[in-house]
Amino acid sequence: MIAILVYADWETVPFHFIWVSLTILYGFRVWRMKPTLMLLAAIIVSTGILLVIDVRRGAQPVDELTEVPLMSAMFFIMVWHAQRRLSATRNLERVSETNLRLLERERRFVQNASHELRTPITVAMGHAELLQRGTDPARVAADARIVVQELQRLRRLSDRLLLLAAADDPDFVHRMPIEVEPLLVDAIHRWSPTPRQWKLGVTDEAMVDADSDRLALAIDALVENAVKHTRTSDWIELSVHRNQQVVEIRVADSGTGIPAEDLARITERFGRSEASRTNGVHGVGLGLAIVKAVAEAHGGDLTVRSQLGQGTEVTLSLPESAASWPTAMQQPKPMLTA
Repeated sequence: MIAILVYADWETVPFHFIWVSLTILYGFRVWRMKPTLMLLAAIIVSTGILLVIDVRRGAQPVDELTEVPLMSAMFFIMVWHAQRRLSATRNLERVSETNLRLLERERRFVQNASHELRTPITVAMGHAELLQRGTDPARVAADARIVVQELQRLRRLSDRLLLLAAADDPDFVHRMPIEVEPLLVDAIHRWSPTPRQWKLGVTDEAMVDADSDRLALAIDALVENAVKHTRTSDWIELSVHRNQQVVEIRVADSGTGIPAEDLARITERFGRSEASRTNGVHGVGLGLAIVKAVAEAHGGDLTVRSQLGQGTEVTLSLPESAASWPTAMQQPKPMLTA
């Protein structure tokens, strides 16, 4: 910049050298927008002042002042394009990372599904072969029962896989206002033959806009999960709470609990805690994944709180139906007249 004042006969050569140097430096590394604009403003102001001084001294013609806005505009356009390219590159990197995570998730899903499907198929085929060679009627009947049980297990697994596959479809749920308490009562009636201490806790009057079949399936999955992690002497409690236009369906138990490090993955497909695997708890890890899919399809959420050895509480949160709001809230306010 000093050369602009000292060597006036060079005209705007030093000025152009400043912009060329700045462009070369910027090309090596794209700076953040804020420091770039600050540096750009500093150069525009400083070179503009120096050129004005030269013009007043008669060393430069007045039209040389147009170099400042023209060169700064060209540099700013280059910065804008570079920032757009950098932003596009970052977005592409994020998409690539997301796709890699999805591919890894799908790979694990296929592996787990193949493993879970192969087990009952192997068991059923083994006992079917025994049926072919069997002569003892009692033994044949026992083998037939096992084959039927494993085939039923396969059907339940395939039904759940199909349900999860359809969770993203627009017509996955067909909503209508329904009361929550009767669903909990029906669930306790269905599961009451299972030896547990069944409790119906707080049941606030609440309605949700939901698919009754999907919601009943989700509640069954919550109860089934509680049964798997409890003993015959443990209690299981179902309750429903209203909390600021949110309906919270809770299934709590006094069972074995879930380790803190496993809470993040138990709602994933085939996600099971290590304690379940080591304790021989039956299941494939799709129950809570189904509950989460049903919750999200209704605009809700699923949360799990648990302490190892002290039980678990799973909460299915859904938006409250407008049909259950107070009448004063549903009616429009009267217009005030003068």
